[in-house]
Amino acid sequence: MTNDERSMLLDSARRYLDRSCSFEQRQASLNAAPGASAPDSLWPAFAEMGWLALGLPEAVGGLGSHGDQAALAQELGRALVPEPWLANTALCAPVLNAWAPDLAAELASGQTRFALAAWEIQGRHDAFDVQTQAGLQDGHWVLTGRKTLVLGADTAHTLLVLARTRGRQRDTEGLSLFRIAADAPGVHIAALPTYDGQRTASVRLNAVTADPGALLGPLHGAWPQVEAALDTATVMQCAMSVGTMDKAFELTQAYAVTRTQFGRPLSAHQVIRHRLVDLFVSVAQARALTEAAAAALTHDAPRRMRAASLAKAFVAQAGRKLGEEAVQMHGAIGMTDETEVGHAYKALAAQANLLGDAAWHLARLEQLDPLDSTHQPETPACDATTP
Repeated sequence: MTNDERSMLLDSARRYLDRSCSFEQRQASLNAAPGASAPDSLWPAFAEMGWLALGLPEAVGGLGSHGDQAALAQELGRALVPEPWLANTALCAPVLNAWAPDLAAELASGQTRFALAAWEIQGRHDAFDVQTQAGLQDGHWVLTGRKTLVLGADTAHTLLVLARTRGRQRDTEGLSLFRIAADAPGVHIAALPTYDGQRTASVRLNAVTADPGALLGPLHGAWPQVEAALDTATVMQCAMSVGTMDKAFELTQAYAVTRTQFGRPLSAHQVIRHRLVDLFVSVAQARALTEAAAAALTHDAPRRMRAASLAKAFVAQAGRKLGEEAVQMHGAIGMTDETEVGHAYKALAAQANLLGDAAWHLARLEQLDPLDSTHQPETPACDATTP
């Protein structure tokens, strides 16, 4: 997209989200039963506006670049949209585009929703740590295992299941990807909404049978493409966090200007102004690193991985800190469900751990650049209470 086209996209997205995804509508969506909320009404609009096609090639109905996709992700993050946009367009779209363009076109048109079932409990952030087994029996694939933290699984029509077809539990070689209908016999999905409004699920596969065509991509060789998809999703999740940080900063700045104590607004205090400047700078730094990472997604694997992990390691820590500062400056009301800044804080805290926390990404940077001593963690590892 040209700069003018991207500006038009973002202007229209901001107007639509202000009208259709207000804070009050978000609260109503979160109170709805899992699997029965917003996507049924908003998903067609997302598809019609081209939001599901960003980052995909024109051959499958796509448009725009990863930079355009990241720009939209910031708007979705500002609005705290709970829809499974990330699960579909960032996690699943790259592998479908590589191995099943017809399914990528279905995703881009909004016809079919997907969810990537990769992670397992014992692997924590290591998606290649897979115990789920897949084998051929009488000419059909049979899958058995259990997946956790499957984003968007409660509203997905089709699951993309990463299973081991040979090798040991933590081998990156020997993994294959399978397309499984979400309502297939033997598939059990238990919705697990997280406290920040995301929808995730635990998926159990009990001898699920699939035809030979269910295999996507090369047998035993799915990991490199899945890893690239995870990096794409990591960058887009960073972009959503940048949007959430931007929103939390605006709310805090407005509160500091309007809230008075002893006859003076909070913003009249120099220490408050200094803290607001620090927050503003952290948003700008997070945005710059994220945009650089989005531009690196089409480069070779080491450069892509390095850029994604640099962005995530910074955004995870900066976002969590900004959320804490925003709540603190709001006082006690900042922690209530009736205030938007409280929702932004919970989103930033959860996103800090999603797709690998800061410590995990710093460790990956050390593996990529073992002689670079600047990649030392500055803070203790984040907790693992969220995805």
